[in-house]
Amino acid sequence: MTVGSTCVLVETGDEDPIMGVAALVSGLIGDTAGKLSKECGALLQAGKFTAVVSKIMEGSNGAALFSQAPEKDLEASVLIIGGLAQRLAATDAASCVDQLVAAALATTDRASTRATVLFQLYNMVTDLPARLAILNKTLAFVRQARLAELVAPLSRHVEDNYASWGLSTAATRTMLHDIFSMLSETSGSADPNDAAAKRVLDLQLKYLATFAQDEALDAIGEEVATAAVVSFVRSSDMMFRCDLLAYPAVQALAGTKSAPVLALLAALLTGNGVPAFAAFASQHGALFKALGLDEAECAVKMKLLALAALAEASTVASSDGEVTYAQVAVALQCGEGEVEGWIVRAVGARLVEAKMDQVRGVAVVTRVTHRVFGPQQWNALRANIDSWRENMAGVRQAVARSAESAGAAASLKEVAAH
Repeated sequence: MTVGSTCVLVETGDEDPIMGVAALVSGLIGDTAGKLSKECGALLQAGKFTAVVSKIMEGSNGAALFSQAPEKDLEASVLIIGGLAQRLAATDAASCVDQLVAAALATTDRASTRATVLFQLYNMVTDLPARLAILNKTLAFVRQARLAELVAPLSRHVEDNYASWGLSTAATRTMLHDIFSMLSETSGSADPNDAAAKRVLDLQLKYLATFAQDEALDAIGEEVATAAVVSFVRSSDMMFRCDLLAYPAVQALAGTKSAPVLALLAALLTGNGVPAFAAFASQHGALFKALGLDEAECAVKMKLLALAALAEASTVASSDGEVTYAQVAVALQCGEGEVEGWIVRAVGARLVEAKMDQVRGVAVVTRVTHRVFGPQQWNALRANIDSWRENMAGVRQAVARSAESAGAAASLKEVAAH
């Protein structure tokens, strides 16, 4: 089932295709006298196409079409009604499509077939507001019917196209919230590092990105921001996902009952290392359980991040980037015998690149992942780029002087030869 597919209706024969739909419904409801077909034929002769659709879809007629007709016959009927409706005035066309949508949404019986019909109608309608109305109803139906197999393609369609639909901020948030909620409900996995969890977090971040600086969070925004922080903290590669602390929506947690969630994130990313985290955990011990976080795992991450912060400071303080084992032991509040193990773990987590000198008791840091990337980091990057430019300029000058010297020497040899 492909969102975005198109269809072409080809009419054959002298009879209007809508009469074939009327005949199909007559058979489904046991109308042996053909009363429905006769009534539809009279209305069609009078040019009342919308009334024909209403007659076919009214009451038990429409219910029978959607619950009893073979799948291909149902899809063909929808194509006929929807396709011919597009020739009508906008109001009449919308009335016909709305009747089909209402019948499709009436029950979750034959849910996959009904979802197929909704996709057909979504693809047939050209008016963007009408298309989005059908899409929103389809999202709700798929969620209600628990059609897990349709969640991924439907959510991908929304994710790929929502930015081009010109939605209001409120509509964007509603649509993004719908699809990441469905993905979360249908993933069936508690692993914070699997593809489904990462996709949900990516969509949550897109949702949070719709909040402006100093914009207050509503209840749903607070819930999403909290969930994003929890997913971020639980993930094994959180430092490579985004600068979550820079999101205005996350900062806005400070004005809500979820302020301790923001404090936890700040303790990990900008706090005063392991001692500050220990103090936070002592004060907010119940928070970890309430959020479904393992306090011990968070403490391990805090030590790795503290090591990254120490490594970052060493690269700023000096060009050699050396960190002594004693400094690491103090920062991580561990014994010096544990230092090399923590460095290995930090290297394995791609937080730092370093070589250990066991004789001197130092680690030489060659690269470090920043816990946050704010003004200080941008200034440091700018300074490094300026330094590289100066060095390259020096290299170019040296090469130019060398070339000049080589040219002068060649000229002297040539003169001497003559």
